[in-house]
Amino acid sequence: MPRSTKMNRDLLSYFILGNYVSSYILCGVSALTSTAISLDRLLALLLGLRYRQVVTLKRVRVVLLCLWSVSVFGGSMYLWSIRVTWIVVAFFLILCLLTSIFSYIKIYIKLLEHQARVRDSVNHGLPNGGGIPLNDMTRYKKTVSSISWVQLAQIFCYAPYGIESILWIQGVTSEGSVSWLSTATLVYLNSSLNPILYCWKMREVRQAAKDTVKQLCYFLN
Repeated sequence: MPRSTKMNRDLLSYFILGNYVSSYILCGVSALTSTAISLDRLLALLLGLRYRQVVTLKRVRVVLLCLWSVSVFGGSMYLWSIRVTWIVVAFFLILCLLTSIFSYIKIYIKLLEHQARVRDSVNHGLPNGGGIPLNDMTRYKKTVSSISWVQLAQIFCYAPYGIESILWIQGVTSEGSVSWLSTATLVYLNSSLNPILYCWKMREVRQAAKDTVKQLCYFLN
């Protein structure tokens, strides 16, 4: 085999390996971040006025650092063992999906309870309790509704890959099969859908995106 051909094959193998590792890291960050957002919305509802005291900027930065650290560690495990990586991916993926589903079910139940308390307060002339102020509740519901679209897209795109990971661990399917490629494509599709959903459902994000595009166009001109 010519030396140049062997070198090209080595470069290709390193490129593929780097692609796998970076994909696991970035997709892990995406899944963990979406899960953290669902927990954040649940905390905002449960803590009410104490939310800003508990969820501080410093703690948010620590959480983000932990999310990236876990994702980098999990993605780097691909260099050591593919099987262990798939086990870790399947575990965290299922954990993220279940946590998000639990959070939004809990939010839905709490919102129903809040509406019932508001009706009772209006009927008896009592003020709102220690939860989210009434003038902020509408905005909170809108935010939860917007983020729920992102969560639904995540479940739709990640759940098949989680099932595929379990099947691969059990030896039912193999890496590179049609089912594996299809579910992996859905995971990549989720990363493309998220910006669209955020801009579509959240006015603040849409405005920030417009400002960024304007600044970029001004810089290029």
